[in-house]
Amino acid sequence: MDRQGAMGPKTCAVCTEPANQRCGGCHVIYYCCRDHQRLDWKGHRSRCKPFKVADNKALGRHLIATRDIKVGEVILDEQPLVAGPSQVTPPVCLGCYRILTEQSACACLDCGWPMCSEDCARTPAHRAECDITKLKKGSKVTVRNFLQPHPIYQCVTTLRCLYLRDSDPVKWERLQSLESHCEERKKTRRYEDDRVTVAQFLRHFFHLQDFEQEEILRVCGILQVNGHEVPVTDPPHVAVYDQASLLEHSCRPNCSKSFTPDGGLIIHALEPILKGQHLSICYTDALWGTANRRHHLAETKFFWCRCVRCADPTEFGTYFSAVRCLSKTCDGYLVPENSLLEDSDLGTTIWRCGRCSVSETAPRVLSVLERVGSALSSMQKGDPRVCEHFLAQFSPELHPNHYYLTDVRLALAQLYGQTSDVGLVGISDQDLSEKASLCRQVLELMNTLVPAEHRVRGVLMFELHAAVAEVARRASNRGQLDPMALRDSLLESKRLLTEASFLLSHEPETLPEGKIALQARKNLTDLNTLLQNIHASIGDSPL
Repeated sequence: MDRQGAMGPKTCAVCTEPANQRCGGCHVIYYCCRDHQRLDWKGHRSRCKPFKVADNKALGRHLIATRDIKVGEVILDEQPLVAGPSQVTPPVCLGCYRILTEQSACACLDCGWPMCSEDCARTPAHRAECDITKLKKGSKVTVRNFLQPHPIYQCVTTLRCLYLRDSDPVKWERLQSLESHCEERKKTRRYEDDRVTVAQFLRHFFHLQDFEQEEILRVCGILQVNGHEVPVTDPPHVAVYDQASLLEHSCRPNCSKSFTPDGGLIIHALEPILKGQHLSICYTDALWGTANRRHHLAETKFFWCRCVRCADPTEFGTYFSAVRCLSKTCDGYLVPENSLLEDSDLGTTIWRCGRCSVSETAPRVLSVLERVGSALSSMQKGDPRVCEHFLAQFSPELHPNHYYLTDVRLALAQLYGQTSDVGLVGISDQDLSEKASLCRQVLELMNTLVPAEHRVRGVLMFELHAAVAEVARRASNRGQLDPMALRDSLLESKRLLTEASFLLSHEPETLPEGKIALQARKNLTDLNTLLQNIHASIGDSPL
């Protein structure tokens, strides 16, 4: 609870006198004057967020906007409570998470854990396992096999969590406040694996007898339920964040997440959020179909999603999971009558055509999906012609927006131009036109279905801007475009490039999307220069 309630007279947070100046950041705290606001800033800064924590039986703790939030606004920027290597990983440096080889590894002089350098061995990130190895285990760790996932790394991130109990009680308390779903986890194979490979291993190999097995397994649950894969390292590592863990899930979220180069997490709004609305991100892959998303969430986060998207069999009229009607005389599409069934009931659901109202049993529909899915998993996605063949072969059986077709279209839209040594300049007019068409088709779908998927949308807009500009260049060279029409095409390319740059603005340059954002900014400069030259040649008004 913050220092002032939502009801009653507003009083200054510093002197408690009547106040009418509200903090512009959180809209919660009031001050009687600017001097008192400046005086309180050091203490208030860490709590100055455009949201509050709410709690109810259905959702548990969650975040609600305390004021209207604009598109693109950063809502939360925080460092992890704890970070560490993934459970299944080959030997990595425990300072920077770089993959190690027998030749590149150098053992930490204090504990023996393989590191990439003495500098990384001295980083605070490595302190937990280093101290526990020295003080509890009493002998150095030895890793000899660098060619495959090593079992000793399964316990490292859990060990780092446990180390907080004595080294940082405040962080430990915050970590312990997060959901673990221990009771639900007990029914899973993962729980038994964690009991043997993590809990028993830590208690016996590292002699952590001052932690009960149940305490360790609770931490394993916290990591599974709240852990984020952080892609800024190769391989990615895992991190748990304090306030970001309170963001609820939605398959059509209003927030998106990005990572900073040092593993921090940024949450930003990708659509206008009104005061009182819940803040949400997507815990699963938003470009999966409803049944796959819900199954994944049940397996990893222990709840069956009932969000507005999952509850709508048509997924906002996109028919993202729809199959073409199996009646030969109908060109309608089948969707499940109930899209909120759990796994055990999926085989009994009825699929009904929205045009002829014919019903089909789940096994008949699922056989179509299994056949198409099998073909997709075995195809060469890096070959444009293979992708084209897949679309031609299976489009008659699925809705044009189906997630299988969208997956291939997304890949194909980026492939055109990548297989040529000279980029888009080297592809045919037909492929160039198809690239632009695919980008527009997938972008239109995503704007309706998952506008918060900023990375995919940003990449597609970058690809589309390049295609639009190349089409204009070719037409101009052939004398098919006058300067005014060329300018209009380049203005469209600029609009797309500006939007791509905005959507990818929080992506670190270590990631492919960050590199695209960097290129987008450079291309914008070049495009503005070209447009200015066209303006000068036609004597038009400034752009």
